[in-house]
Formats: sequence, C-alpha cells, structure tokens
Amino acid sequence: MNLTKGAAIRLTILFVCLGIGGAYSWSIMLNPASLEQAEAQAKLLEQIYVNGNYIEAFLWFSFGMGFALNAGKTSGKIRNHRLITTLIFFLFGGSDIVEVQTGAWWSPWWLFVWKASCVVSMVILFWVYLRDRPLANKP
Repeated sequence: MNLTKGAAIRLTILFVCLGIGGAYSWSIMLNPASLEQAEAQAKLLEQIYVNGNYIEAFLWFSFGMGFALNAGKTSGKIRNHRLITTLIFFLFGGSDIVEVQTGAWWSPWWLFVWKASCVVSMVILFWVYLRDRPLANKP
C-alpha cells in the first residue's frame, strides 16, 4: 500500500482520536455513577421526544381546526378543498400520537406509509391551492 506522508499523518490522528474516544467510553461504562447519569439523560431525551411529538400533534390539529373554521366561511370548491385539508392535518396529527406509542416514524411500516401519504397529500393540496388561487380572489 502506497500512502503519502500527509495521508499517514491524518490516519494516525484519526486512529488516536478513535482510541481516546473508545477509552473514554469504557471508563464511563465502568463507572456506576456515570452509568446512572447516562440513564437519566436517556430518560430525559425520551421525555423530550414524547412531549415534542404531542406538541407537534397539537400544532397539526390546530392547523386543521383553522382550516375547518375557514371552510365554514367559504362555499363550493374552496370549501371542499379546505375540508379535505382539515382531514389531512388531523390524520397527520394522529400519526404523531401513534409515533409516540411506536417510538419511531418509520416503524412499523404502515406508520411510515401513513405519514408519507399525508405529506404527499399536503403537497398535492398545496399545488391545487396554487392552481386555483385566482378562484379564491373572486367575490
């Protein structure tokens, strides 16, 4: 193997840093107080994840309520569009609540499909809104 002097120096530095990081990790794992601290941090991060998803679900439900209230002020094609948008936002908020129970947005597979279909639906609804926007400006 033919390495330049610069590449050899960089690889040496990389391996030394990896060795130091590995030794530090082992020292933490052998220290019971550090292990308890790591467990407490993991619980804190899990609680942040759970609360964050509930807050996100609340935001999606709020957006859905905004569209529902706006749908009451409109009629025809625009009203139907707003009602469908309300449903999509409620479904997306519901998927966040299910995500808290499963622990991941990609697992199980059907939750990923649920979320992806909501995102695709939002993109389509936004495209329809942009396409029909002149209709909304008519009295």
